[in-house]
Amino acid sequence: MKKLLDSFLNIFNTTEEEAFYYVKIERNEKCYCDSGKKYKSCHYPEHHKKSRLAVRKISETTGEEEIKVMSVKKLRKEYYRVKANIN
Repeated sequence: MKKLLDSFLNIFNTTEEEAFYYVKIERNEKCYCDSGKKYKSCHYPEHHKKSRLAVRKISETTGEEEIKVMSVKKLRKEYYRVKANIN
């Protein structure tokens, strides 16, 4: 009975790490807020003051994109997930 209970609990305790990577939004790209402006003249000055960067979080399994604003410090810790611009 204990083995059955342990195996059942292990199913719920397993944490599969999501497969994704980050792509930095470059200064001359259109801003993610759909204002029509370039990132450097829209949100970049505000992010730069706070040591933050806008990145695209792209899932490797589904290809789904999500915009995140991350601190430079956190992004450096996850340097292995950052890829160059993919155009």
